Amino acid sequence: MHRECGFTVLDLLITLAVTAILAGIAIPNFTTLIRSQRAVATVNELAAALNYARHTAITRNSDVTLCKSADGKQCNHALASWNAGWLIFQNLGHHSPPQVGAGEPILRMHGPLAPTVRVISNRDSFTFHPMGKRSVNGTLLYCSEDGKHDRALIINVTGRIRLSDQPGTDTSLDCS
Repeated sequence: MHRECGFTVLDLLITLAVTAILAGIAIPNFTTLIRSQRAVATVNELAAALNYARHTAITRNSDVTLCKSADGKQCNHALASWNAGWLIFQNLGHHSPPQVGAGEPILRMHGPLAPTVRVISNRDSFTFHPMGKRSVNGTLLYCSEDGKHDRALIINVTGRIRLSDQPGTDTSLDCS
């Protein structure tokens, strides 16, 4: 007598039911994890850009500016948010508002952010001066799609930054 091996329809339905239940539990938690990691990554990229600009201003003994940019070649102060990207350049001409002039090196640039988040600021640009001179202060606010992962990068007049995970309490900027 020859015996068949395999799965029955009942085995398949039970396996699919268990898989559906586990997926229903895991997917919301996974979505929260993705949003949290996106917030951490974007805020860290902004903090690194600010720290790089500050450090470069000190080491090169020259003004260095971080500004909004859609093309990575020029500052665009008309942009409503920082989502299009930003660039860092050595502001040798001390332009106000900052613009990349002839012979001014672009040091770094960053492309667009994910369309589901928003980065706003109370400044169109941040210019860091060499040691002994006051730099611009301000706030960059990361607004997550669900509002649970909002973060603020607060820059003081010396160019030092601090992170706040409760931006409504220490900044007037609001994601709503």
